[in-house]
Amino acid sequence: MTEHPVPDIVLERYRLNELPEDERRQLTARLDRDQELRERLARLERSDEELREPVERLRVSLRARPPARRGFALGWAVPAVAAMGVIAFAVVSRPGAPVASDDRVKGDARSGQPSLALYRRTPEGSEQLADGDIVHAGDLIRVGYRAAGRRYGLIVSVDGGGTVTMHLPPSGDRAVVLKNDPIVLLDSAYELDDAPRWEQFFFVASETEFEAAPVVEAARDAAHVRASIPQRDLVLPAGLSQASFTLQKASRR
Repeated sequence: MTEHPVPDIVLERYRLNELPEDERRQLTARLDRDQELRERLARLERSDEELREPVERLRVSLRARPPARRGFALGWAVPAVAAMGVIAFAVVSRPGAPVASDDRVKGDARSGQPSLALYRRTPEGSEQLADGDIVHAGDLIRVGYRAAGRRYGLIVSVDGGGTVTMHLPPSGDRAVVLKNDPIVLLDSAYELDDAPRWEQFFFVASETEFEAAPVVEAARDAAHVRASIPQRDLVLPAGLSQASFTLQKASRR
């Protein structure tokens, strides 16, 4: 029987000893018999070793600098709706960091496919995330999309506990009309809860209007069928394009 591929974020969690014990035992057994998987794990470990020295130099350099002025990040004030997990904020990029560069958007304009861009609140404003980045409960995430010419779409997320959340539209039972700007940011941010393992976002789009229910069910089914590994794609009706973006959940220390 063909075994399912193991994403890098699962290997990374294995290295950090963050997998549940039963999943860790299963992956250990698979590593014992899979040389290619062992080589991928070794490459991740070598990558950490190569980065350790320059990161330490950067840390020392930052400690020597005077405290940064933070008066420009006014758009991140948290209103009373924070308790519901949806928070309005403005994306303010770090100096020198583009707000929506093609190399950080999941699927760039050249692919001709719908794509996602995610941002996280920081003390300085915001940072753009890469697919597979580590996040924590309490982080504020803002979602953006590129329609790539599709007229209708919706965005849902599913967490490691199997809970599905609709982001676009925030309510309703059908896809909405999309904008075709380079990157369209949703009006509100999303506060991550303490659900385990990951938070995965799916942007589903089409040339024609479609119902939300099959997408929500597909996201829920994907989480339940393979609870230990986030699914790269949903099983969707014909005619729907999709893009996914996975954030790896880690405990605050």
